[in-house]
Formats: sequence, structure tokens, C-alpha cells
Amino acid sequence: MPPRIIIDGYNLIRQSPELRRYDSEDIARGREMLLAMLASYRALKPCPMPVVFDGWHEGALTEQHVREKGIEVVYSRRGEKADEVIKRLVSKARDAVIVVTSDSEITHYCKGRRCEVLPSPLFE
Repeated sequence: MPPRIIIDGYNLIRQSPELRRYDSEDIARGREMLLAMLASYRALKPCPMPVVFDGWHEGALTEQHVREKGIEVVYSRRGEKADEVIKRLVSKARDAVIVVTSDSEITHYCKGRRCEVLPSPLFE
């Protein structure tokens, strides 16, 4: 079974010069372009690939899960950062997990759980 790849959505967008350009024009456009990129990747390497975005400033009162372009998209609830959702997903994982992020706090957490971390620019 292929490993589950958990993506720190805004971290990946803002580490990518191309995606950051779309994000600076319109945050929704940045997310849309990231999901298009991930859908292409997933077509070549089918595996579970949740993408987690912050919803903590203006998000819903509850965590939101939707599917877009075949990708599971998770928005943290208002008042909760995506980092906490990613940590929760890692702690519940029963199989191999790779986390795509350049965030040092998440990296430290993952390494303490013997979870592989792939820096965002390297994944891109």
C-alpha cells in the first residue's frame, strides 16, 4: 500500500514561486492551482493525499472535509490552525505517512513520531 501523503497546503503554496504568484492575486486561485497540480501528481501516483488548509481566522465553526479534483481537502475549524489538524492526522495514522511541509514545528512533531517529512520545495 502506498504511503499517505499529508500536504500542508498554504505552506506548499507559499514555498512555491509559481503557486505563490497565484496566491498573491487571489488566495482561492492559489488553492485551485495547488489542487490542479496535486490532481496531476495523483494521476501518476495514486495514493491518499489529504491537503490541509487553515480556516482558523475566518473558517467554519467545525472542521470541513470536501473532495476537489479527487483530492481530500481539509479546512481547520475557526480558532484552530492547520498544524493541529496535521498533527492529529499523523497521530491517528496506522500506515506509512509522509508529511509535506517546511514548517519547523510540524517537522519536529513528525520526526518524534517516526514519520517522514518532505520539505515543500522538494516535493514540488
